[in-house]
This record gives sequence, structure tokens and C-alpha cells, in this order.
Amino acid sequence: MDDSTFYLETYGCSLNKADSDLIVGRLNGLGAEQTPDIEMADLIVLNTCGVKEPTEDRIIHRLKELGNQSIPVIVAGCLPRISLDRIRRAIPRFAALLGPQSIETLGDVADRVLKGERGIVHLDSDYESKLRFFEGPPDSVICTIPICEGCLGSCAYCAVRFARGSVRSHSVTEINSVVERCVHLGYREIRLTSQDAGVFGHDSGETLVELLRNLDHIEGEHRFRLGMFNPNLVLDTIDDLITVMDSEHFFKFFHVPIQTGSDSLLTVMGREYSVAEWTEIVSKIRGKFPRATVATDIIVGFPGETSADFEETINLLQNVRPEVVNISKYGDRPGTVASRAKDKVNTSMKKERSRQMSSLVSDFVTELNASWIGWSGEVIAAETGTRGGIVCRNFAYKPIILHEEVTLGGTVKVEVTSSERTHLLGQICRD
Repeated sequence: MDDSTFYLETYGCSLNKADSDLIVGRLNGLGAEQTPDIEMADLIVLNTCGVKEPTEDRIIHRLKELGNQSIPVIVAGCLPRISLDRIRRAIPRFAALLGPQSIETLGDVADRVLKGERGIVHLDSDYESKLRFFEGPPDSVICTIPICEGCLGSCAYCAVRFARGSVRSHSVTEINSVVERCVHLGYREIRLTSQDAGVFGHDSGETLVELLRNLDHIEGEHRFRLGMFNPNLVLDTIDDLITVMDSEHFFKFFHVPIQTGSDSLLTVMGREYSVAEWTEIVSKIRGKFPRATVATDIIVGFPGETSADFEETINLLQNVRPEVVNISKYGDRPGTVASRAKDKVNTSMKKERSRQMSSLVSDFVTELNASWIGWSGEVIAAETGTRGGIVCRNFAYKPIILHEEVTLGGTVKVEVTSSERTHLLGQICRD
């Protein structure tokens, strides 16, 4: 593959984005070079997602576009394991289809494709750890490191478990080695990602608390952002988890999905926790870190959701007021139990409930952000804002935008001067 160029597009979650870094590392290691210009590429790689139907539709549309040009296309990631036939129809002349755990195999497949072979299908998982191919993104102080993949759940609506399979954890030693390298290279925000961080070590005998405690010993001015964990998998260890995350090396950011405020609907969804258990975890987090950012996920319009179920969710959000609420309208995914349900919520009702919930969340998030006005403290200058300025992160992972000269990766003391629904604005303190 020496002197070859490849163009990469990524769709989906942070785990997919981390996989794309591994893809880049794998192909770079074989002598290929990534190009931002698709017209200059010898090979196109699409790292796909299958979580939601709208994302799948965008990917399928993109594949149809790419199928009309001459550059060979490798379709990687979750979607080949979820909607294989639809991909085949969208791009009949595909070069190769690979699963999300076939990054080592990607090297051989890419070489075969560049030599003219087409129609390769390899959805099996490689046996070796793909983390050894990790390369952090250039020109950034943020990197995303996968700690494990797979899950222990059987949620009625989820197709990703068909793609990612059973739990596969990277070892504490291997993750520690990658993080040390990232710190040495100057990455300041290190995101620890997975489908569910709570399953870490289930297959290896190690634990999430053990991993975080080990990483905390790595010296430097970096901070870790821990990814999502399901409530049922940390109920027994939440006190230990909070204790280890008291270190300055960890953003006080906790992503704990609830999905619905109705216990009966949680049971139908196949979620293995109660509203009370989720609330207990959030209460413990806030008891230790009153200004922590708590993020959660909600599915609106799940099959069988009644008006009473929806009101329970609304009431829960009003009472708990999470700092981040990701709202998704339910959509069928191939092969799932929920897709076969007879009591679907109609589209107009889903839209209305989503609108009502979004309005509520917007109101209380705006109030929560306003409570930060006047706060001052150290922040890390993390990235350039999409609308200008520099996005900085404080201890609670709040985005604070500065419109002043500041070096990415640098630490500065700022004061929050105003707030918007999506972010805070600040200025550098000049003592």
C-alpha cells in the first residue's frame, strides 16, 4: 500500500470515531496516507453506524452517490452487520464489506482492493486487540480511546449488539500504555469510550474502578472524560467509582441513560434497572459533586408508551433536571423485538411528545447554564468553535467559549460572563 491514499468518512458514536483513529493507524502503518480530498484518493473507507434509522438512511444515500464513481469503496463499521442487504442494493459494486472488529483484516483487504479485487465480504471479528493500531487525531488536543466494546444487555430496541457482539475489554496495561503515549504527545482531553463502560472487565476479571485508579497515576495536566455507563452495572460500585473520580484528572461528567421515567416501560424495553435505581446513582453523584454534569438519554414514543408513561418521564426530568438530555424519537431497527411490536406510537404523537420534551429541557438547561455566570476557575482550551472562538472545558466539562487569543491545549483561568442554552461565554481573568 506504499504511496497509496485513502479518504475516510465516519458516522455515529464516539466508539465509531475511535475506530476511525484505529483505521487510520492501521493503514498508515502499511504506508498509505489519509487525504481530506476524496478526488485525490485511491480508496474510500466509510466507517458506518447502525444505531438509528435516519443515520442509516444518510449512509445509504451516500453509498448510492459513491457507487457512481470509479474509486473503490470499503464499507466498514456496524451497518454491514445490521443491514447487509440494504448496503448491497445501495452499492452493488462495493469493494469490500467489513465488520467493526475487522481492523487488522482491513490491511490485507485494502491491499487486495487496490490490486483490483472487488466484492469482498468479511464480517468476522479479528482475534488480536485492535488497540495496538491507535493513533490520535493530528492537530488536536482531544483523543478518544476505546476501553471495551460489546454489551451485556438485551434491549428490545437495539441493533448495535448484533454488530458489536459480546464484551471484549482491552487490558488495563494496554490502555495505560496508550494513554501514556497520548499524554506524552500533548493530548489534554482524553475520552474513554465504549458501548457501555460499566461492562469493562466483565470478560477479563479487571474492573472499571481498577482501570480508572491505574490511569489516575499517570502524571500530567490532562483530564479524562468517562463515557456512558448503564445504571444496573454500577449499582454495586458507584461509591468506589465516585471516589476514584474525585481526582483532578477526571472531568466531573457522568453519562447515565434513563430512556424513560416509566418503570413498566423500562421492563418492556429490556432495561435492567428501575427509575429509583437511576435516581439513586444521580443523587450519589451530585452528593459528591454538586456541580457535576449529568447527561442522560430519552427515547420518546417507544411502542406501548402511554400518555401516563410520557408524563412520568416529564415529571422525572422536571425533578432531576439533568444538565444534558439526548432525546431520540423511537425508530425500528432490523431484527429487534421492538420492531415487531403491534402497539406502535404514531408519528405525529412522537413528534408532539418530542417537541414538548425538548421545550421543557431547553428551559431548565438554560436556567442551569445561567447559574454558572460569575464562576471563575481553570479551564483547558480544547478546540476551535464551529461558530468562532475557542471552546474550553472546566472541571464539570461545561463548554465555555472564549473570543480571546489562547493556545489550544493551554490552561487558563476564566470567568463566566454570560450563558446560552448550549454553552457558556467567558473571558480570561487578568489578575
